[in-house]
Amino acid sequence: MLLQRIITIVKRLDNPKYPLLAPNVTGLYWFGLWQRGNKYRDALFNFLHFCSLVFVISEFVELYFMRNDLMKVLFNISVTALSLVSISKTVFFISYLTYWKRLIENISREEISALQSKDPKVVYLMEQYKNYSRIITYLFWSVILLTNVVTIVSPFLKLVTTASYREMIKNGTEPYPQILSSWFPFDKTKLPGYLVAVAVHVTMTTQGAGVVAVYDTNAVAIMSFLKGQIQILRCKCQIIFGEEKRVSNEDVLNNIKECHRLHNFIIEQYKTFNSIISPVMFIYVLVCSIMICCSVVQLSLGEVTMSQKLWVIEYTTALAVQLFLYCWHSNEIAYESNAVDLGVYTSNWWRSDVRVRKQVLILAGKLSSPFILDAGPFATFSMSTFIDILKGSYSFYTLFTQMHESKK
Repeated sequence: MLLQRIITIVKRLDNPKYPLLAPNVTGLYWFGLWQRGNKYRDALFNFLHFCSLVFVISEFVELYFMRNDLMKVLFNISVTALSLVSISKTVFFISYLTYWKRLIENISREEISALQSKDPKVVYLMEQYKNYSRIITYLFWSVILLTNVVTIVSPFLKLVTTASYREMIKNGTEPYPQILSSWFPFDKTKLPGYLVAVAVHVTMTTQGAGVVAVYDTNAVAIMSFLKGQIQILRCKCQIIFGEEKRVSNEDVLNNIKECHRLHNFIIEQYKTFNSIISPVMFIYVLVCSIMICCSVVQLSLGEVTMSQKLWVIEYTTALAVQLFLYCWHSNEIAYESNAVDLGVYTSNWWRSDVRVRKQVLILAGKLSSPFILDAGPFATFSMSTFIDILKGSYSFYTLFTQMHESKK
């Protein structure tokens, strides 16, 4: 019964205007990233985005005030770094909103046209990457929702379950539990300032988690689209000269034109997507690299409690999984694009005459360039990048532990 209700709710997110990206566009709209021209709603969310930016700055200010306590800095910098990634996604998405809208409209227009053609192979491949994208989107949303609830509730579990801790709070020996660590221009450890701080923390945590969830799943869905369209292009290249029956030269030339058209379309969407996501991914890779190193350092310190170690492990795993999502799907695009020209060579090219074969060779040469997504000017998204980051973090961890032991 519950499962059926969930399926019904999920089905409501579908929109024929966006065959693939309907849930993702809806998610972007929920958290104020997809703005449709409603000036009051857009102004309200832009004010919330501005407040989020100010809040991230206040987290760094709080880190400065606790700079003499290494343990507090290491424990709180992880959440602050995640907030930095979240606000960078918000700022860059709003800045490039025109390009995002054009990209999504182009993707939806191509999919609607392909569905109307009712080519069984094309429709099958589209259903494959659509279902895959839906699974990734809803699973990731569920994980982020659970993480957000745990982040908000966990500081208050000790308050609810431990009577002695409540007594220490009443007599002033222990401060009220904080969800996040940020600076306020008032005393956040006492009422009523504490209630204001909790309300701000809950709002900022929910908004930040929502932005990360909808931004990442939208990006992964578009990468799934690029991979799927490359597979469709390869399939179309294989049937340029027909399958079982021979086709006329006119049909062959029309098939070649269609392959050129689809390849040009994929190139255009790839370049647009790469240009608008590259600045965010540069920050993302940089923050992930530094924070994974900081997280593994905390595991080697004896002052860290077991609950803090569990938090560090959970946080590090979450960072690695998010980075893995981008690297894996980018690697899949590179792999498929590197092999798309094989569709030409596995076609029945021997059926054609010399004039047509020249056109086929031109097409094969045009298809030979792979698509590689960039993470800023210095790195690319691939599994080798992901492995290099993990290897670097492990090397840093080994070096730090050896230095720590030698001091003892």
